[in-house]
Amino acid sequence: MTRDPMPPPAAKADEYRTDGTWGEQTITGLVADHALLHPGRPAATDQHRSLDYGGLWRRAREAAAGFTIDGVAAGERVLLHLPNSVAWLECLLGLIEAGAVPVMSTESLRASELIEQARAVGASHLLTPAEVTFSAMREAAVEAVRNLDGALQLHEIPIATGPRSAPGVDAQATSSCRAEDPALIQIGGPRCPDVLPVVRRHEDYLCSVELSNAACALTADAVMLIGIPASHNYTMASPGIMGALLAGAHVVFAPDPTPSTCWPLLAAHGCTHTPLVPSLLVPWLEAAGDDPAAVAGLRVIWVGGAPLDLTLAARVEAGLGVRVQEVYGMAEGLVAYSPLDMDRTSVAEHRLVPMSERDEIRIVDPSSGVDAVLDGEGRSRGELLCRGPYTVAGFLGAPEGACGIFDADGWYHSGDIVEHQMPDAGFGKPRLAVL
Repeated sequence: MTRDPMPPPAAKADEYRTDGTWGEQTITGLVADHALLHPGRPAATDQHRSLDYGGLWRRAREAAAGFTIDGVAAGERVLLHLPNSVAWLECLLGLIEAGAVPVMSTESLRASELIEQARAVGASHLLTPAEVTFSAMREAAVEAVRNLDGALQLHEIPIATGPRSAPGVDAQATSSCRAEDPALIQIGGPRCPDVLPVVRRHEDYLCSVELSNAACALTADAVMLIGIPASHNYTMASPGIMGALLAGAHVVFAPDPTPSTCWPLLAAHGCTHTPLVPSLLVPWLEAAGDDPAAVAGLRVIWVGGAPLDLTLAARVEAGLGVRVQEVYGMAEGLVAYSPLDMDRTSVAEHRLVPMSERDEIRIVDPSSGVDAVLDGEGRSRGELLCRGPYTVAGFLGAPEGACGIFDADGWYHSGDIVEHQMPDAGFGKPRLAVL
């Protein structure tokens, strides 16, 4: 990828860079900085091994050199089809440092879906696990490569040991990436049957992550358990793995989010934070009743990906002794959180607050596109439209069927029906509830 195919309007980009909304940091640059300042601080752990920040940056640099030797060129797009693991993180950082653009391909994708993604983004390479224990992923990857007639080069990555190392790498070197460079590609557009790639540049993506860390009060003492798929944007950036790396915190990868898998890791590593989806709350609550000691260190559970049952959220807070922070977001941009200090015993409502004062929101009638009318209490209901400093300007190579999701004025039409509440005496910020 030689240039960002959907850059933001030049005037907005200049404005965000000038006023500091976008910084000069990069994803690999922040890891390099932590490696320099805190090399021995724990960075990433899975069931096979653990790396501190010094080791993580060394392995990222080695992986970058190894990918280059294996034929991955700067600008090429690479499907990252790996399970939750330290190896996943090494490959993500190594690809970025090599100048390639990782495409976040979740581990559940079938061959047909990998083929669709590869065609949509123009991918040249596909990373998949080397071990036979990941037979479904391997078989899907092999079939995808075979059906694309050599357009996609397969790279098998040992999950237990990570990508190959190249000798003679300078582990003290700073990152070569630039903030305005494309960092990675997520897949968005849930309303459209086509694959709609979302190109995230370092500056807008880390803007979102930094705002998430502020909304979630995430700091370097956090130990974040990642059990849901790492490649989902929610898991990566709300605040997720990227938030942990930005803060200099510790990421612990679990193969899956079930209590039987996660409980030993929670106890062994003193995990303090984890993202979950609503369907996992009841199993986690039931498991906590059987073994409350395992979750003794847990402080915050983020819940996103689907609407949150408020009664269940209050039960989880009481049963696990944690804060439940609701997350609403999208790969294309806008993210909103419930306040971290929200008292769910006395407040039974959704209070999803957009992260930035520069987030622009419109609520429109979904059939007419006309702005919804406020009622007497400052509420409006309709489809959510948004734009702002971390909302992208469009999709990469969007097919005709995606037209209208982004309009000519840069508004992203989410398709989500929400209630928007203006600030009032009871709560001094605008807030959303997904209906």
